Amino acid sequence: RVGCPPCREAADAASSSDDAHEPTAAVDEDGDLLCARRKRRKLATPGRGRLRICHALATPLSDVGLQVWRGALLLCDHLFARESAQLLDGAVVLDLGAGCGLTSAAACLAGARAVFCTDAHTASLRNSANNADANGVGGRVRVRRLDWSAVDVWPSPSEGEFGWSSSDLQALRGATVLLAADCVYDDGMTSALVALMSRVLPALGPSAVAFVSLERRVNFCLEGMCARAPAAEHFHRELEAQRGLLVGSLVAPDGVPQRFEYERAPTLELWRVRAACASAEQGASERRVRSENSAEPVSGDILVRGASSLTPRS
Repeated sequence: RVGCPPCREAADAASSSDDAHEPTAAVDEDGDLLCARRKRRKLATPGRGRLRICHALATPLSDVGLQVWRGALLLCDHLFARESAQLLDGAVVLDLGAGCGLTSAAACLAGARAVFCTDAHTASLRNSANNADANGVGGRVRVRRLDWSAVDVWPSPSEGEFGWSSSDLQALRGATVLLAADCVYDDGMTSALVALMSRVLPALGPSAVAFVSLERRVNFCLEGMCARAPAAEHFHRELEAQRGLLVGSLVAPDGVPQRFEYERAPTLELWRVRAACASAEQGASERRVRSENSAEPVSGDILVRGASSLTPRS
């Protein structure tokens, strides 16, 4: 109701007459509204596929890996994009902080030969294994435990559930694609993630590339008294601090066709990260190809060792 009734009795009468027709809003233990979720329309369009993922709708902070976040959906869109087909075809993939295993299953369906689906939490690992089986890729998804802060470059052989075998470690050294979806929300974990990439990408060679998706979660910060996205800003700073080892570039979401149903919010970011030496070699190779295809040599063309073996991007 808008405005005030003329008297208390009228207010009581109006309240008693309307209470039976007005739905009561349910709230959770924090006082937040629990909104009814609309039913998803069935995807029965011919030619469209389906991924079956068991996940939670709400969890405490310690179990956020059991939820599906929008950054993972953006990364899945990118994996199914045409430009990723050649990159993933027959590739070995390392999925960091895989959560419920959505991106691992998507990478397999997009053409990867093997995917190491890693996380540090047992509940997430077991759920990822079940989701891989549910999508028919359990034979190609190797679910393994990996704590970024506890490894130098490669994990050590370990026994037990989700342990690493010697054959796993040998196959892992042939990985060419790293994935990390929605892993940027805690400063300590973000620092460990960037530090791990700075060690792993150079070790994997010039063809290795990492894709990191995140969402800029904006909060009002007392420092500066303004709205900021501190977790995303910390990732940007950490990436800049590794400038001598890593080179990152943003992938424009507009160029990634949307295949999954979610809100493609402008706060979503997708980063392509390579080792700095690999980026330099690739850039030199592309300049060399342009020089060979042009009538006149390109000014400032630099050739580096191994550049002739690289395949330029189309």
